[in-house]
Amino acid sequence: MTPDPTPRPSRRPSDRLGAALEGTGSRIERLRMSVLAIGVSAILLVLAVLWAGRAFSLDPTRRAADEIEVPPWAAMSVSDETYGSRWCLGECRVRMRTWTSEGTVEDTAREYWKAVLEAGWVPADKELCVGGVGEEGCYVRDELYLELWVVPVECGDRYELCVGSEVTAVVTSQAALPRLAEDRQIAQEATR
Repeated sequence: MTPDPTPRPSRRPSDRLGAALEGTGSRIERLRMSVLAIGVSAILLVLAVLWAGRAFSLDPTRRAADEIEVPPWAAMSVSDETYGSRWCLGECRVRMRTWTSEGTVEDTAREYWKAVLEAGWVPADKELCVGGVGEEGCYVRDELYLELWVVPVECGDRYELCVGSEVTAVVTSQAALPRLAEDRQIAQEATR
């Protein structure tokens, strides 16, 4: 007769309770690790979705216009006008931002041109410039085009002391330049 290799269950209740608790402890540890892994994965997924959402929701023309930092006197009030599709579906996005400045045309133009160059814009070829009225300049950066011009403020009363200037920046994709030039030409012909 050979002895039975399987251990015989202990008859004492404390031994059975100890074995049950030992098995439960390892299951609890596995459960903790699983919950921790799921939690970390969920946090990383939420962060990735937020980052991707910000990248797809922020308009590059707005970001480019926001990056132009000038002294407070050179940007007393700001207004934006946009049209077109950000993804150039049908018509490319064009953003026109207008600032009102307390400075002269020369001082204001100098501040804006310095700010544009510091923001990474490079002067564009003159053939690319669509043209405007007043002190002007046109710049390119990546796929974007920026045209900037500065004019004196219009005064309603000729006897009123009128100091200041108005700055207009047109920011668009370079793909929109032919359409922008066409619109500008139509507007010039209408004023003749």
